[in-house]
Amino acid sequence: MIKKRENFLSIAIPDITEQEIYEVIDTLKSGWLSVGPKVKRFEEKFAEYQNVKYAIAVSSATAGLFLAAKVLGIKRGDFVIVPTITWPSTANIVEQLEAIPIFVDVEKSTLNTTPELVENEIKKYNKKIKLIIPVHMSGLPVDIDGFQKISQKYHIPILYDAAHAVFSEYRNKKVGGYGIASCFSFYAIKNITTGDGGMVTTNDDKLAEAIRLWSYHGMSKDAWKRYSEESASPHVQSVVPGYKFNMTDIHAAIGLAQLQRAKELLARRNKLVQLYNDLFKDLEAVETPIFQTSEGRWANHVYTLKLKDEEIDRNKLMKVLREYNIGTNIHFYPVHLHYYYRKKYPEIKLPNAEWLGEHLISLPLCTRYGESDIQYVVEVMNYIIKNRLAVKK
Repeated sequence: MIKKRENFLSIAIPDITEQEIYEVIDTLKSGWLSVGPKVKRFEEKFAEYQNVKYAIAVSSATAGLFLAAKVLGIKRGDFVIVPTITWPSTANIVEQLEAIPIFVDVEKSTLNTTPELVENEIKKYNKKIKLIIPVHMSGLPVDIDGFQKISQKYHIPILYDAAHAVFSEYRNKKVGGYGIASCFSFYAIKNITTGDGGMVTTNDDKLAEAIRLWSYHGMSKDAWKRYSEESASPHVQSVVPGYKFNMTDIHAAIGLAQLQRAKELLARRNKLVQLYNDLFKDLEAVETPIFQTSEGRWANHVYTLKLKDEEIDRNKLMKVLREYNIGTNIHFYPVHLHYYYRKKYPEIKLPNAEWLGEHLISLPLCTRYGESDIQYVVEVMNYIIKNRLAVKK
């Protein structure tokens, strides 16, 4: 019998240190709480980190995806390809633009969609496809070379959902410079957090200018440019009917400190993921996630196992794990099976994703956890599975 741990081990918690606290306090004292100098600095530092010309800070990765798709001209009746193993926002922004999400299946091994699967849909719908949004699941880069070839062959832009992929590299380059744009998330438990927020990266001059314009009321100058000493000018008007999707200086302050710690945070995640994989290697009932491929690496946002033993009842397993004070999650339930999409598009069948939707389970992973936490999770998993404590009746 394994002793229950005293404190609950959540799926993840934010990693906040004195560096982040100092930056926030400095912001609170500065007089700039909304769009100000720290947003500008964070954008510059993030663009430098991703080795791109532009980084536009927004209120969330969802907002970034929405703005990028809108600026790229996605409108009512257009078809947009999205993988079904993703967070719902990848598809939701398509619906919000009154376009039609074309759900594609994914590989069982990587949880990523592939150029081949996407090209099948392009051949089916031809010129109706106006945009492709691949997702780097858990930060594992998709086949970017393959998608680039598809983009060139069919003249369809690629917008990457890089919500999990702030550290990720493809062919030894950060993923933010690929495609027409990439959208990153800084939600509370992401690899780098700002509490909430996101960033759009691109090398396209016109796209960057348009996203920035639409992100802040459609005004040609944001608050910092209007009221700062270096560029005081309150006489601005809406050029387009824009949104209020900006990041604040308080959020950017946290992000600046987190970005300074990027190497440390990445190294810690890599170590914990490798430890998980090593400890689980002899447990035949589960399949460990792919950490990297020959081209891409740093799939370490979430630690997601596949349950290979068909006798395991996942819900029961999650319940027993919680009894041992271990939190779990599912990354992700196929979006085409969510209530809204199931009702609207009932004919969709995607076998790999549907199998994964019944067999995935994510375990605690974050840089605040130590090796003993990971060892405890694996010990409990082994105990539950070997003693058949979570089998189907």
